[in-house]
Amino acid sequence: MNVPIFPLPNVVLFPKTLLPLHIFEERYRTMTREAIAGDGRIAIALLRDWWERDYYRNPAVHDIACLGKIETYEELEGGKYNIVVVGVRRVRLIREVQQAPYRRAEVLALKERCGDERAADVVRRRNHLGGLFTRFTELMTRGKYRAGDLVPQLDFESLVNVVASTLNLAPDDKQALLEMDDIVQRCDRLIPSLQSQLESLILVRHYECIKPEDPNRN
Repeated sequence: MNVPIFPLPNVVLFPKTLLPLHIFEERYRTMTREAIAGDGRIAIALLRDWWERDYYRNPAVHDIACLGKIETYEELEGGKYNIVVVGVRRVRLIREVQQAPYRRAEVLALKERCGDERAADVVRRRNHLGGLFTRFTELMTRGKYRAGDLVPQLDFESLVNVVASTLNLAPDDKQALLEMDDIVQRCDRLIPSLQSQLESLILVRHYECIKPEDPNRN
């Protein structure tokens, strides 16, 4: 499979998640225009460390990426685009076959082990992760968004990947999650991070509600 490569410094796309992007560089405007005219597929790849030294050429990217498809797009003035990419599946970059005007590579589709949705251990993990994520999103958005309405509609893989995409994690940590080919293991890696961020958010919201009797006191 030969697809365009969109290297990004701080973004990791996961299968079955959505990624909004603003396309402004000329080479990536060309990539987007040609992808829209074709099958809409692009692979989102995380740039490796020290990418700044070679950004306008071809800096190194991680071998494991996510194949995406442009779901919606809006063409803007000057040939820029706003696009939404949906993650399709994990891929491994085999070799680059084009470097100008934008990069293309041969990629190999990777399988993931999702486990049996009905298995007791998967159900337990799903319920635990879904409950934590529901509480987290409600606190994060101050009740404006209720993930509890969405979670029951998601299969286990989708739930795990939505949580991985949403959490405030370092790009390298998200890349490590993407590189895991077992969804159960990815879930187990996520739960402590989600619990930690939820506990911090609970404290923040608690202290926001405390109003000192004397506003001049710190």
